[in-house]
This record gives sequence, structure tokens and C-alpha cells, in this order.
Amino acid sequence: MGDAGDRQFALALSLARMLLATRGQFALALRDLSLARSGCERPNGRMLRVIEQKTDDAIYALGRGGPTMLEETLRRAIDDIVSEAALGTGGAPYFAD
Repeated sequence: MGDAGDRQFALALSLARMLLATRGQFALALRDLSLARSGCERPNGRMLRVIEQKTDDAIYALGRGGPTMLEETLRRAIDDIVSEAALGTGGAPYFAD
């Protein structure tokens, strides 16, 4: 039973590492697209916190809504990040179509 438990643990650890890497890539993609849409050159600390929160919110929403909610969830996350960036710079937000 020890070998089977060790194997299952190794598989779970491997999956957790993949999910963390994927989450990181997702956060970077949201950041880059949101920066492009907002006209900001660099994210400030506040924007980075918003990106982290919206990344987690989007992943949670995708888990609940499945693939049918993918496009809406991504658009909403990007719009929220862009709005926060605009508030931080005093500009008007640009919303995704």
C-alpha cells in the first residue's frame, strides 16, 4: 500500500505544479492584455493585486461554469482589470468588445 500511496502523492504533486504554472501563465496573459487595453506601460502594485485577484476569480468561475462560461469570464476579468488601471491613472476605462 505504501508504493500506491507514494505514487498517488507524486501524481497529485505533479498536477499541483502544473496548475500553479498554468495559473501563472494565465495571470501574465491577463496582465499583458489588460495593460495593452488600458494604455499603461507598467503595472503598479495595486494593479498587480487586482490581476492576482481577478485571475483567481476567473479560475474559480471557470471551474463552476465550465467551458461555456470561458469567453464571458475572460472578458469580465479583463474589463475589471482595465477599469482598475484606469482608476489608478485617472483615465477613462476601455472595455473589451
